Amino acid sequence: MKRIKKNFVKLIEINKSKFYGILFPVDNVEEVKEYLNQVRKDYPKATHYCYAYRVNGLEKSNDDGEPSGTAGRPMLEYLRNNDLENILCVSVRYFGGIKLGASGLLRAYVDSLREVYAISEVYEVREQNIYSIKMNYSLYDIVRNYISKLDGFTIETKFEEEVEIIYSALTLDEFKLVNLTNNQIKIVLIGNQLVYSKIEK
Repeated sequence: MKRIKKNFVKLIEINKSKFYGILFPVDNVEEVKEYLNQVRKDYPKATHYCYAYRVNGLEKSNDDGEPSGTAGRPMLEYLRNNDLENILCVSVRYFGGIKLGASGLLRAYVDSLREVYAISEVYEVREQNIYSIKMNYSLYDIVRNYISKLDGFTIETKFEEEVEIIYSALTLDEFKLVNLTNNQIKIVLIGNQLVYSKIEK
């Protein structure tokens, strides 16, 4: 899945109508409501505030008075097609006096989202497991060399009576690591975390 970490805004103009495409990172529906209220304050007297969001498995779109299916739903489809999660997109329209028609509206709202998405910073998000790996000092180099070749990273290393490596990875072949050290280490799954990797668009 993909996410953003901060807000982005982009203005486009189509046949004298102004469309402000806005993206917000959100963690829950309450944040969605707060941002929507804020948008109405930040862009007073706009003609329409159309939106779509995907957050924690929930999805919703709203045309806000535009013809049904011309604004919110195509924006929601755009979010789905780009695998964007925990995100709210709002397109604020100031009517310029020229009607666009249903197909013109649909293109305009999707374009407003596409344009703001083009300037946004997007991250691939993966949930990784966090492991505690404890060993005596004689095994430290063996373990460190082994995990350095895996698709993960060390969060912290503690040098006390034993060495403890706090390690994050999608998966860890515990059986192989135990065999490599003649069953002299202890591996415990202690949690998980989200890891963000910036996507080059």
